[in-house]
Amino acid sequence: MAREEKGQGSVLIVATNRDDRRVLFDTLDGQNFDAIYTAKDHQQALAFLNQDPDIDIVLIEFVGPAREAVAFCTQMKGDPRLARVPVIGLMAAETEQRQWDWARMPPGVVDWLRSPVDGGEALARIRQVLSGGRGANGNGNGDAPARGNGADRYHFVFEGSLDELVISDPKSGRIIEVNPTFEQRSGFQAAQVVGQPLDTISRSHTREQRAELATRLMREGGVRYRCQKPRADGGSYPVEVVSRLAVRSGKLVHFTIVRDLGELGRLQQSLGLLAEAIEVGAGDEGVKQIVRLLVDWLELDYVTLISARPDHPTDIQPITLYQRVSMPGDAPDPLKQPTLRHVLDGTRVIHLNEAWKRVEQDSFLGYTRFEAFVGLPLRDERRTVLGALLLGRRAALPESSTIVDTLRIAAGRLALELELRRSRDQGKAKALQDALTGLPNRLLFNDRLETTINEAHRTGEMFAVLFVDLDRFKNINDSLGHGVGDQVLDAVSRRLRASVRASDTVARYAGDEFTLILRHIVQREDVLRIAEKIVRVMEVPLTLEDGSELHITASLGISFYPDDATTAERLLKHADVAMYSAKGMGRNNYQTYVAVPEESHQQRIALETKLRVAERNNELRVYYQPQVDSRTEDIVGMEALIRWEHPELGMISPGFFIPLAEETGLIVSIGEWVLRTACVDTKRWQTRFGLPLRVSVNLSALQLRQPNLADIVRSAVDDSGIDPTLLDLEVTESISVKSIPNLLETLQSLRDLGCRISIDDFGTGQSSLDYIRRFPADKIKIDQVFVRNIGVDPDDEAIVQATISMAHSLKLGVVAEGVEIEEHYTFLRDHGCEELQGYLFCRPLAPVSFENMLAERERLFGGAGAEFSMP
Repeated sequence: MAREEKGQGSVLIVATNRDDRRVLFDTLDGQNFDAIYTAKDHQQALAFLNQDPDIDIVLIEFVGPAREAVAFCTQMKGDPRLARVPVIGLMAAETEQRQWDWARMPPGVVDWLRSPVDGGEALARIRQVLSGGRGANGNGNGDAPARGNGADRYHFVFEGSLDELVISDPKSGRIIEVNPTFEQRSGFQAAQVVGQPLDTISRSHTREQRAELATRLMREGGVRYRCQKPRADGGSYPVEVVSRLAVRSGKLVHFTIVRDLGELGRLQQSLGLLAEAIEVGAGDEGVKQIVRLLVDWLELDYVTLISARPDHPTDIQPITLYQRVSMPGDAPDPLKQPTLRHVLDGTRVIHLNEAWKRVEQDSFLGYTRFEAFVGLPLRDERRTVLGALLLGRRAALPESSTIVDTLRIAAGRLALELELRRSRDQGKAKALQDALTGLPNRLLFNDRLETTINEAHRTGEMFAVLFVDLDRFKNINDSLGHGVGDQVLDAVSRRLRASVRASDTVARYAGDEFTLILRHIVQREDVLRIAEKIVRVMEVPLTLEDGSELHITASLGISFYPDDATTAERLLKHADVAMYSAKGMGRNNYQTYVAVPEESHQQRIALETKLRVAERNNELRVYYQPQVDSRTEDIVGMEALIRWEHPELGMISPGFFIPLAEETGLIVSIGEWVLRTACVDTKRWQTRFGLPLRVSVNLSALQLRQPNLADIVRSAVDDSGIDPTLLDLEVTESISVKSIPNLLETLQSLRDLGCRISIDDFGTGQSSLDYIRRFPADKIKIDQVFVRNIGVDPDDEAIVQATISMAHSLKLGVVAEGVEIEEHYTFLRDHGCEELQGYLFCRPLAPVSFENMLAERERLFGGAGAEFSMP
């Protein structure tokens, strides 16, 4: 039967190694072979051949002395039915101590594969033998060459050479065969390079230079050159290449020897690297260039530069990080390993091979299995350790003093950069820090305020500026002295810092004046709560060093961005005006800035005009903030949030324009647009990523008054194709049943559609327990004003815990907003809150960014069942 009619033939695999059998079977399966048989030992193979001898090729394993394998081949050769069947031998892995004796060539073997078997290489060699091509012995008729003949010796030399050997066709210039050393050093399998142009082994030459070398080889019969030879992982290494014309099996070929330059090549590379490292500039860019030079030179998989403070052992800061492959979230932290501690203590850690075995207590090295690892302390001129340079590589490095010495010199260059950076930082700290309290001074505060304004302009967030002035502080200085005055100022600074979050700024602006920036504000009431808290904290008697008590109070003024002003100067001016208003009302209180009626009216009219055209001018945006499962930290849904991106004013805070939209009635059309957009986006992501994402959309009081609200929601659901059970409609707790006719009936009709109802901002309204019990809700959202005080205010913690317990008793789910720190997350998770939302996981994202985040989740963790830690 012809080969075209029969397929590619039948294959028998005889191997005790289960992994090799599986790789071979999986590779050949589906490749149009007539049949694929496997046998775990020679007796089973012989029994099979006695029953069905119609086999076209045999793959058999040679392990140790391989007496049974040789006997099997000899028996096949003596059987007239099997004498012409070619055999491919499977050589034992290099780790095996006893291997087949090359002096005794088994009969019938025409080619060899090395264990562990590479599927692509095996398929290529099997096809070559079945098509009548020559195996590694150069003998295409299925007969093994006579022991000691030329083909046998060629095979032994070619396969066993310590140099990389390449055979190529003189006419086409393409590679015919490479030896195992080529595969081992380059990382490329033979199947990947066979058929490729010979000049691809050089990364150093241009197209014109390669053409010239090829011409010389054809004209002179030989050529010699040095180049960088590429590796499969993207790196390269220095080699010397010698190509010459040779005769193989009666045909002309180009025989190429590729020899590693070894220590000489590394020395040349290290000198070039050091010359470039000296010429790079200072700063972050210079550090990144040096790291890139090291990565390219040694083909590193991991590099990190760390800054450390001798006076604060736990203050470890990574300056730059390079990872060839990103680490999963559950990978051990290299900065928490004892190896780094040894390096920061001044000990050099140098393991050029088997590093992960030698450093047993380092879980990071055990996880990455780095064969080579180097940790070098970075010292200043006084030999004080300023940081560390850590380098890792999956492949071992050659034992070379050139490599180690070069790395030490590079570490010295990086240590100089750290020393310069620390000197600059110390100078800046003294110039930007208040000497008495350690708080930022006026200069640094103004810089942070400008930065906050620029960021808020891009993101549309609202923030507040507070001006705090101590009441009658001059009397304290005059009557008790400046020493007591300094104690008071220092105590006030500590109380202010304890009253706000770590992300907020507290500064000593001048004398007894302090200024604060409160960021990430959603509602003005959140700031008023903090201001009230500061007023009460200041009232607590202050114990002086002599044991006496002193009563102090403070007056606070507040201004909001962008409601009151959009520039630093006017925000401070308005906060100052509000502070003097507080003093005028008897001191020991806070006041917000109130614009004069004429100014306020003009601002409102101008904004209303812009808002009326915003929707048709495509200035409105829907952003999405992820909601995550508290147990798995996997994304389960998102809240749709409206944003207004004005072409001139930038992002306008929702807290600024939503009240205006509600007053003017524009919120009805805007709310419907947000609902439809959110449904369409969610359905698209559900389909693309296969995730049952839920989306939450806020309903305003005006929308709830619409008699056809259920029809509007049904239309949005039908048009988008979203499952209504995956649409959460949020209603704020402050909405009164009495103020909105048929509110409960309207909400029940939405639930009848399949939608879920959530009570938003829970805890800030005036609802009774009976109201909550009768309210047709599925979920409660705890307001962020309580969440943000977890770890600060025991009363708010008790409110959160009681809310979760009440919700569960009513069989309602619980979502917590405003989760910003790990302490929030741990408390809420431990007390049974199911879902979390806040800046700890992710800020609100534009649709394209949200989709990119889901794509990254899919790339790293696969489908819907995978866990996903938010960035």
